[in-house]
Amino acid sequence: MKNEIAVGLFFFLALAILSYFTIIMSGDIFETREYYKMTAIFQNVEGLDNSSKVKVNGVLSGFVEDVVLMPDNSILVKLKMYQKFVLYENYKIKVRYETMLGGRFVGIDPGLAFKDGKHYAIVESRANLKGEAMVDAIAELSDLIAENRPNIYKTIKNIKEITAKINAGQGTLGKLVNENKVYNNTDDLIKDLRETMEDAREQAPITSFIRAALLAF
Repeated sequence: MKNEIAVGLFFFLALAILSYFTIIMSGDIFETREYYKMTAIFQNVEGLDNSSKVKVNGVLSGFVEDVVLMPDNSILVKLKMYQKFVLYENYKIKVRYETMLGGRFVGIDPGLAFKDGKHYAIVESRANLKGEAMVDAIAELSDLIAENRPNIYKTIKNIKEITAKINAGQGTLGKLVNENKVYNNTDDLIKDLRETMEDAREQAPITSFIRAALLAF
């Protein structure tokens, strides 16, 4: 009986924790924030979906309420915002990566009243603002590799040929890498430099004495 009671208590405790994280932490219940609407027009939203975050200068300020494909193939993104902020003419609204592994959010740079010697007016409207989609870096890299594949193969082939010549001891670099004579000569040179420095150090007191004697006269 005690084991059954313990299992039952554990079950209800786990259910309570799950309810807390799925209901209360989501903010759907006991919501006290006041929201206002914004809309932005994009040509590509790069995987943005409903409930994605909206950040103003990196600060969480709202959520994506809906993503609608328009008749002209543009995308209308409806935003549900709770943070108030001033929007200037040099604003930027972009779809950005939450992490490199995935996830998107709408990043809003509200702009500045004065930048690069120019004054910018305040934008009062929050409807149909111009949005920019962030380029998918991985896709761009794949396209770049595909376009330059022949050159990449040629470069790899040249590197292999150069490496083979170095390993075979051909050319100046090959001799430096493979021949012991160069190493021995370098070692001898270092020894000569060390002896020269030691001689100069030993002669320094004599030189100082002669210089002082000459200055005395």
